Amino acid sequence: MVSSVQEAANIRVSCWLLATLLAILWIQSAQLGLSGLLVEKAQREVDRWSVVARPQPMREASRVAGYFSEGLGYAPGNPWALEGLAALDLARMRLSKDPAEALAFTKDARVRIHEALHQRPTSPFLWANLALAKLYLDELDEEFFTALRHADELGPWEPGSQQTVLFASLAAWESLNPAQKRAVGAIVERGEVRNSLKIFEILKIYRRFDLVCARAGYDAVAGVECRKISAPPKSDPPKTGGRR
Repeated sequence: MVSSVQEAANIRVSCWLLATLLAILWIQSAQLGLSGLLVEKAQREVDRWSVVARPQPMREASRVAGYFSEGLGYAPGNPWALEGLAALDLARMRLSKDPAEALAFTKDARVRIHEALHQRPTSPFLWANLALAKLYLDELDEEFFTALRHADELGPWEPGSQQTVLFASLAAWESLNPAQKRAVGAIVERGEVRNSLKIFEILKIYRRFDLVCARAGYDAVAGVECRKISAPPKSDPPKTGGRR
């Protein structure tokens, strides 16, 4: 009799534990779902900005960042929310007119990228943005160069990450070793196929026309600048002596 009572009690405890576990899993699943919906909503806004191709004001960037933050409230470790919010942190850093605020945005971006990389170490966009954040923080250390390498190797045909790698690499050009400089040349070579205009716009910031002037695929976008460079310097007019 005692044995059957104990067995029944054990069954009730097991059922309670199972029900509790299922409830926890359901709650976690619901939270992940809500987080995913908020991230998707925010990403649609960001994608819309890329279509209009103009910088958004700070209030708009902060509004959309709020969706990512809310998504993290439901699922603190959501790597897509962390990645999206980090990208907006960097965007707000560029928009900010307050140096202390800009620095805080950049440090926040670096922290969130590190957290996201623990879950998505094969994302070229995360590595590219890590390199960008470290560039803005003037941290041209081993992690910076590792981030450049991973971004390039993991996304050789991803225009977004490749353009970020190119920008950061050119900014740190004097600190690159020969192999890293050759990797930049390879990015320019791949960009000749699909996005030569974007690549040239970045090169133009740093006046590195030498990286494209020998490439026929860039002639349509870089031809004018390249011809200016190759044109012989104008000679001074001959002197005609003193005034008459």
